[in-house]
Amino acid sequence: MNSTVLLQAVDIAIPGYRILRTLGQGGMASVFLAVQESLDREVALKVMAPALAANPEFAERFLKEGKLTAKLQHPNVVTIHDIGVYNGIYYLSAEFIPRGTLKERITDEGLSVGEALNVLSDIAHGLDYAHEKGVVHRDVKPGNVLFRKDGRAVLADFGIAKAMDGGTSSTMAGMSVGTPDYMSPEQARGEPVDGRSDLYSLGVMLYEMLTGKPPYEAPDAFSVALSHITEPLPTLPPQHAWLQPLLNGLMSKMASERYNTGAAVVAAVQRMLPTAPPGAVDVQAFEAREGMARSAAPAATQQRTRVSDRAAKRAGAQNDEASNPWPLRIGLGVAAAAVVGVLVWAPWRAPEPTVVPSIATQTPVEGPGVATFETPGSTSATTATMSADEIDLALRQAEAYLQQGTGVVGSEGVGLRGHEDTALGKFQAVLAADPTNARALAGTQALAKYYRDSASTLCASERWVACATIAGFGLEALPDDPELLKLKETAEAAQRGL
Repeated sequence: MNSTVLLQAVDIAIPGYRILRTLGQGGMASVFLAVQESLDREVALKVMAPALAANPEFAERFLKEGKLTAKLQHPNVVTIHDIGVYNGIYYLSAEFIPRGTLKERITDEGLSVGEALNVLSDIAHGLDYAHEKGVVHRDVKPGNVLFRKDGRAVLADFGIAKAMDGGTSSTMAGMSVGTPDYMSPEQARGEPVDGRSDLYSLGVMLYEMLTGKPPYEAPDAFSVALSHITEPLPTLPPQHAWLQPLLNGLMSKMASERYNTGAAVVAAVQRMLPTAPPGAVDVQAFEAREGMARSAAPAATQQRTRVSDRAAKRAGAQNDEASNPWPLRIGLGVAAAAVVGVLVWAPWRAPEPTVVPSIATQTPVEGPGVATFETPGSTSATTATMSADEIDLALRQAEAYLQQGTGVVGSEGVGLRGHEDTALGKFQAVLAADPTNARALAGTQALAKYYRDSASTLCASERWVACATIAGFGLEALPDDPELLKLKETAEAAQRGL
């Protein structure tokens, strides 16, 4: 559905706003350039998709998270002016940033080193401020980075991903929180996330800005997300090798081995500039730009994550913990741990390293950075009686999630399973109340087929870990499906070398 059709479909007419033209659209929302008539100023008006607005849980979260994130005021964070609902249309009005997105600027050859480090530092400043306020973005990507007239980069869409999440952390096949190309390993595993997950995504952006492509590429969203867990840390091309320690500190597979704050990232960049090859970057221009950024940004006390002495020794850290990344150890031990990490969709979870929480992990109970979760696949269908209207609403929501997650390019797997507010969760809830409901039975069959086809493709290409995982997702919908059972058994046997 294009933006024009969406505009006509919802009959949008929000009092106080006059729409001028379409700026962009996606599966979850459309963005329009509009005039806020009371102040006669141009704004970016984001209108959420009708399928999301039909979900009362989303509607409540959208308004709550929008109000909280509207309190963020920083030069590198897009300011939210207004949020509300009118005639069933959920909308958000934000400042209009006129110079396009980072996604539009990245070419096949990437950006210059100076441009990439400028964007990195700008977004790191914005994230540092947001994390201090207890807000985790959860969907840092080039499409959410805009540019002011003076060239400074600004991060947009704080709180939108959280509102769509429903209080759970992202999973590859759960709600649409995070984009697979930029998703941290813990986010892909469906674990709670803090500010270091955003910094991982920032590292992915750095790699793409320097090389012109994301570090992990695969034919589908499942495989990309799995790559963030199982594949080795990407290596920069030789001309950018001097920035490899910076990338390592952002993209370590373990959150405890990454930079802890955005301020630490900026400090690391400044320390590395003297090691740049001649002519790679204008050091004086960068430092002058950073001086202006510091004077413009609100003051904030940086609180650091402390790690165990053993981890510090392993990293060889002799400087301040906050300003040094922990070097990533790549070898058989890490590879084996990564393979085990894929299997955390099962009820077992590895214990987190012992850390003293930083500001980024001390999220307020009411804040949008709070990331509670339940084990994906443990969808608990309620046994309570549902009225006919409740069943119909649940089925319409489930079918919308199913269509989105299986039929929209770029949204593969989104909203299909992982907790109650997904296609599988809704279908199972209906079947608990009405075991013979034809629409719910057809829905679970469609889900099983989707995962069956995906797992079959993965097994055929001998991607055994991914095949076993995806087949397991299908078995959540149809536990006795013989083909899914066979695919999972084959993949697991191959992993054991049988």
